[in-house]
Amino acid sequence: MSKRMDRQQLLQALSPYVRRAWHHKVDRMKLAPRIIFDYELLYVEQGELDIRIGGDSLTVFPGDLLLFKPGIEHEFVRSRGPCWMPHIHFDALYYEDYEEVPINFKLRAECSQQELSWLRPDWLGSVLEIPHLIRVQNHAEIHQELMRLIHAYERRDAEFPLLQKSLVLDILYLIIKGLKAAGHGRLSLHQAAMERAVTHIMEHYDTVIRLEDLSKTACLSLYHFSRVFKQRYDVSPHQFQIRYRMERAKELMMYSRLSLSAIAEQVGYSSIYAFSKAFKSACGISPKKYMSTHASMGAPEIHP
Repeated sequence: MSKRMDRQQLLQALSPYVRRAWHHKVDRMKLAPRIIFDYELLYVEQGELDIRIGGDSLTVFPGDLLLFKPGIEHEFVRSRGPCWMPHIHFDALYYEDYEEVPINFKLRAECSQQELSWLRPDWLGSVLEIPHLIRVQNHAEIHQELMRLIHAYERRDAEFPLLQKSLVLDILYLIIKGLKAAGHGRLSLHQAAMERAVTHIMEHYDTVIRLEDLSKTACLSLYHFSRVFKQRYDVSPHQFQIRYRMERAKELMMYSRLSLSAIAEQVGYSSIYAFSKAFKSACGISPKKYMSTHASMGAPEIHP
């Protein structure tokens, strides 16, 4: 596994393996300092907990999530009230020794060299920037998926390896979206407005769409609309439209018998030259090259 990955590479490489999943319910919670080799994701369903992670002391409440990361010492100092804590131990990526790695309860100094070799890199923290303490508005949705995963783990059937991957990926997706919304308060406030704007772009992708019209559709000022849209989708409205046009063009090149000139016209370009230039800029190759590389055996010949 590469020692360095950027965000997109990591998102493509994620292949979770759930080592253990259970709904832990205790009257009092206390756990001596330790490290773990993998990740542990815990949801505080009931009770309050005082926890130390590295050099940070935290008090967590119902609705909070905790992500304990590989090699980071942590302990449960004390609790108040009965504690319900659904949680999972998991690897984020595929490792050949996944079946050998146990759940650890020792300090780093107490671990053997063999045990220390099981320590996973912290991709979720270093690349995706997921913190130890996760406080997000969509925590109930994450809890629901976590409970689905726990129930599936308890009933593990032959298809569980596939199901557990999909559920962990869904949970990570919800966490990332929740953190993003928490960092940008306008995202959750204006979610419906952004959806209206995106729907308008997708329905009129082949026409010139003015930014002023989109901001009116979203019922926001031009400045706030542009800012919130970029925060939500990581691209400007114009870039979103170009990206959607290119996806439609790819679909037509692969599955229709239209010429490149006709495809260019359908996706909103007045000439094949303008379309080819935009396509190469967005996709890195020319439309002709894409068509010859990706079109099916029954694809038509290219007639510009």
